[in-house]
Amino acid sequence: MDDSQLTTYMVSGNSMNPLLCNGDRISVLPMPIYKVGDIVVATHPIQTDLIIVKRIELITSDGRLRLRGANSEESTDSFGLVSQNKIIGKMISKLD
Repeated sequence: MDDSQLTTYMVSGNSMNPLLCNGDRISVLPMPIYKVGDIVVATHPIQTDLIIVKRIELITSDGRLRLRGANSEESTDSFGLVSQNKIIGKMISKLD
């Protein structure tokens, strides 16, 4: 693992409760390949100034991703499929 690309993000909101809560800090690393179930940090496909944390629910045959929050009552996932170039990285760990 190349730690020089490791980045820390703070979770804002409750869309990933109970796994990640508002204020949690996570470490994120870009990956060459992502898989279903990975928790990723991405640029929102519509509000490009917004960074989101979601789980990969589906990867299509053309490489686009469906991202979902863990908390359906708090998560806004209605933006459709996301291009892999919107993915910043995979969550490696939750920090204390």
